[in-house]
Amino acid sequence: MRCMTTCVVAAIALSMLGSSPAAGNLLVNPGFEDPITNDGPPFVGFWEGFQGGNAVSARGTDMPRNGEGHLALDISGDQTFAGAFQDVEGLSPGQLMNFSVWHKTLDDPFTLVSEVRIEWRKTGEPAEISRTDNLLTPPTLDYSQVSVVAPVPAGADTARVVYAIQSFTNDGLADIGTVYVDDVSLVVVPEPASLALIALGGVGLIASSRRRRVRLPAAG
Repeated sequence: MRCMTTCVVAAIALSMLGSSPAAGNLLVNPGFEDPITNDGPPFVGFWEGFQGGNAVSARGTDMPRNGEGHLALDISGDQTFAGAFQDVEGLSPGQLMNFSVWHKTLDDPFTLVSEVRIEWRKTGEPAEISRTDNLLTPPTLDYSQVSVVAPVPAGADTARVVYAIQSFTNDGLADIGTVYVDDVSLVVVPEPASLALIALGGVGLIASSRRRRVRLPAAG
């Protein structure tokens, strides 16, 4: 019986954790169901596209993972780039953040360089405080997920999440390629104490369920 109780508690905790990224996603328009902008600030609440040369950064509809939209990045030239970013304010130093992206390509092999990172900033100040190292995992032929996990540094309260592709450092390989990005999220990673509370909540649910199943003796 004790093993069964433990297993049910674990299942409840895992189920709640599995659903938390969607519920706690701090990004607006994470599935690119609405158009992105290319017109400068504000960057909070909007995806801002950027590109150079013959590159394109825009919302597309031909390769969604979910819904009807996705981000489409296309490069057809040397020494250029394309990407999109969004700012999220109101963060606290020390919070552990998880920036997650689903991406794919139809190019085999993929010869451009893809970059996933978080740039840390402070509201109202133009200078960047610091940034994570670029995650350089290339997209695959089917949608695959990549994540950057990092704490908010001292002095920062804003995360600028960035996904980009570029042809500056692809070792002279073909300077052409297209990437599709969808279902992007930025969430606060729960602390161990939060996980414990989730487990205790599961125990409470089980105990409550047991009490409801107890039959009272017949009157008289």
